[in-house]
Amino acid sequence: MRHKWITVSIPFAFVFLTIGLLGGGFIGVTFFPFVDGDTLPVNVSLVPGRQEADTDSLLAKIERISWQVNEQLKQERPDKKDVILGIKRDIGSNDFGDAGSHAGRLTLQLLDGEERNMESFIIANRIRQAAGPLPEAQKISFGRTSIFGKPVSVSLLGNNLTELNKARDLMIAELNNFATLKDITDSNQEGRREINITLKPRAYALGLTLRDVAGQVRQGFFGQEVQRIQRGRDEIRVWVRYRPEDRAALGFLDQMRIRTNTGAEYQFSELATYEIKRGVTAINHLDKKREIRVEADLVDAAIDLPPILAEIQEQVVPKVLAQVQGVQVSFEGQSRDQQKMQQSMRRAFSVALLGMAILLFLVFRSYAQGLHIMSFIPFGIMGAIWGHGIHGLQVNTLSLYGIIALAGIIINDSIVFVDQINRNIREGQKLFDAVYSAGISRLRPILLTTLTTVVGLAPIISETSRQAQFLIPMAVSIAYGLLFGTFLLLIILPASYLVQNKFRLWLAYVLTEKKHAPEEVEPAWKERHLID
Repeated sequence: MRHKWITVSIPFAFVFLTIGLLGGGFIGVTFFPFVDGDTLPVNVSLVPGRQEADTDSLLAKIERISWQVNEQLKQERPDKKDVILGIKRDIGSNDFGDAGSHAGRLTLQLLDGEERNMESFIIANRIRQAAGPLPEAQKISFGRTSIFGKPVSVSLLGNNLTELNKARDLMIAELNNFATLKDITDSNQEGRREINITLKPRAYALGLTLRDVAGQVRQGFFGQEVQRIQRGRDEIRVWVRYRPEDRAALGFLDQMRIRTNTGAEYQFSELATYEIKRGVTAINHLDKKREIRVEADLVDAAIDLPPILAEIQEQVVPKVLAQVQGVQVSFEGQSRDQQKMQQSMRRAFSVALLGMAILLFLVFRSYAQGLHIMSFIPFGIMGAIWGHGIHGLQVNTLSLYGIIALAGIIINDSIVFVDQINRNIREGQKLFDAVYSAGISRLRPILLTTLTTVVGLAPIISETSRQAQFLIPMAVSIAYGLLFGTFLLLIILPASYLVQNKFRLWLAYVLTEKKHAPEEVEPAWKERHLID
């Protein structure tokens, strides 16, 4: 209190130190925390149209590699326990949203997390490294995906599909240069093989349309229902098409007879040509524009995501857009969810702060004291950030929920402290004595309030079960924010109150041009004389 100006400058040093720890990556920042599980999925998608045997063969290959990795990890463990307990193989669907014989999934049942003492993404990376390139897979991913979406999800928007495909290839090439990213996929995958028919001028001259020709091709090879016969309670459908030997190969299409509206017949090769291409599995739109989405996962879930997204946005996106025309970029996945959540939390937090400020103004009848009390909220936020660094946690969205709750808790001690100062002044004490006496008398209640809350949260912070991982960031924010904020409050508030009084004295001198005693410019002193 006797060196109040030096004391008040201490928090600024902590602010710059905290900013440095965040900026230097010593305390990680991400959008959503990685919550591990006891299963590890491996999803694969081959080119649509491939048979189940091909998909099953690839899954079997990955399964063999997984057991080999399990043996390696088993030998590295001191207890020699299996890390992979079982593997389930499924064909027909996967987490990419693909369905059909070309889609498959392996589900690896892992040793319980508390015994395993190893994150699942480490096991996934070992399997990926052992498997090496798998050219037969169109899409493949190893490991769990966050329920909030992919960490990196970039939507390319435009109306020119050629430019979009070019932008997609450029974006994938750039993302492959990031050692921190894995499993890079895009939504514009090749579909099944299609026969694209193009009519010759003679066909148009004979009055045929593409619909007429394609319809007759379908009737000849797939068939057409021509009659239904009722036999008792059963219905028999009669279909007509070419004999099996006449539709066994695509080459028979050139010899097919196409009939015109006049009844004349011509060979297919005289009227049209065809080429075999692969179609698309899905046509996606976003904001009324064609969309191709490029997504990627993190190699290490503990890596800070914001710097990676910032590098993509500042360096990769301009480089890609400079080589294409009419393409826009939008960040989706976790980025979009995080933006929505931040906007919602920003509105709610603003309303909460406004409500607290109004209550403080009404109770203390002083704007300065109300703002003084609320100025200690950042101290609690710094404590929450330092708590994450102590426990090796990343500051994430769940941490912000704890910080919002912390904002209401941290000012309680300030209210008790300032209220006691006002009481002492109303009783006639000098300002310095009033502040000092308030610190002595309120020390025990403030410490007891803080310590009981921190001790009550300790079991949650020390919990190792998977179910508690969502609660730990919030508990750390409240416990360490309250502990750190209370420590600074007990030291800084008495000194900052005296500094605030100096500004009051200066303002009173400017307005009245006469000197006042320090306690005479305080609201509590004025209330005392009004009561008298």
